[in-house]
Amino acid sequence: MKKYAFVILALATMAACQKAEEFVNVEPEVIPPAGAYTLTVKASKTVDSKALSLDGSALNAHWEDGETVAVYQEGNYLGQLEATADGTDGTKATLSGTLTVTGVTQGAELMLLFPRADWNYTGQDGTIATIGSTYDYASATVTVASVDDVNNTITTTDGADFVNQQSVYRFGFKVSGTPLSVKGFTLSSDHNKLVTSRSYSSGWVSTYGDLTVTPASATSDLLYVSLRNENGNTTEADQFSFYAIGEDDALYVGYKEIPGDKLGDGKFISAKSIAVTKPSLAQSGTATVVW
Repeated sequence: MKKYAFVILALATMAACQKAEEFVNVEPEVIPPAGAYTLTVKASKTVDSKALSLDGSALNAHWEDGETVAVYQEGNYLGQLEATADGTDGTKATLSGTLTVTGVTQGAELMLLFPRADWNYTGQDGTIATIGSTYDYASATVTVASVDDVNNTITTTDGADFVNQQSVYRFGFKVSGTPLSVKGFTLSSDHNKLVTSRSYSSGWVSTYGDLTVTPASATSDLLYVSLRNENGNTTEADQFSFYAIGEDDALYVGYKEIPGDKLGDGKFISAKSIAVTKPSLAQSGTATVVW
């Protein structure tokens, strides 16, 4: 009798375990959170505006799989889209993602911002790779065509055509014609319109100031900087001032005049021979570089 009782107990235990396993293996129903809508947009960028790679004196553009684009409505962050690059044309991509939205209706405008939600130009290291991943800001505006509350999808009237929000500059420093190895430099403008960051307050508002570039180690290589200069005066030159710290820990100072027609966004500007000298009590120790 004890034998049968043991068998019955074992079978009951196995049945309970099987039910537990069956319960664990059941796929739960995926229910999107309230206000979650899927948005898919076809995107394109001009040749000098995305994922920068140097080609001679030009900067080419292409999308890469997995890159993210932030989505805003009147400054409110709704979420992000992920890029799937076009297999034949790298300047085009499909952006798709789930947004948390409330009150978005037909006709509303959505702003798309690449490459991140934080619009900030500080902390650059002088490399093309870092600019491409972090400081190559471009934006696009799309209009909502429909909001499907049944399938939780949003469509737009057309695709997203991204536009550059800054230019890329290339700088090199020399002392008496010899390349100078620097630990970093600070850049300022006599118009004080270099943007350090942007935020939304009834529209996008810029904060101005000096920008410091710090490479990983002292280098005499050319350094690249993403600059948004809101001088806006394309008929008047803008003078940049450079304060560089050499590998010898000495301070070097120089100037660079940027012609008015070189100002604006979406450009590549090369200034490979900025003459700098050590300042002294007797003289300013600066030099003006002719374009």
